[in-house]
Amino acid sequence: MRKKKKRFQVRFHLGKGANYMCWQVKDYGIGSRAANNGVAVDTDYYPPSTVSLELTNCTLKNSPKTAMKIFNGQHKTVCAWVECDMVDVNYKKDPSFKKVDTKNLRKYKYNPKKNLHWFTSKCINADDKELAKMHTNNRALYGQVSKVSTQHS
Repeated sequence: MRKKKKRFQVRFHLGKGANYMCWQVKDYGIGSRAANNGVAVDTDYYPPSTVSLELTNCTLKNSPKTAMKIFNGQHKTVCAWVECDMVDVNYKKDPSFKKVDTKNLRKYKYNPKKNLHWFTSKCINADDKELAKMHTNNRALYGQVSKVSTQHS
């Protein structure tokens, strides 16, 4: 059975221009991506110095074929993202903002020049890992590991 696509796609934007090194959040709306009926996807960019994103019901995704090309020295292009059901944007200037406490969270990384997969200090392949919550802290991505994935520890 095919899994339903999640509403949001989040990644760190490394393309040249005004949004370089910002968090990119794509909102595909309710329903599947194919059900967009030609309507443009809502895309927002957030500088990591001004916000912390909280992602709910997340899956770490990537394109292994594209990652392999980059690993072998080809031009870097989009090949990894987080799919999630909800994105909460927390502005650091907001008086009620609380900094993310990362000491009990695991840091997730993606760099196809070093590793073809999402990885952590404890896991060399976290592709398709499901996490109940993830948080951005500046340019880093952290996850709570309470939701168990059937593929990875």
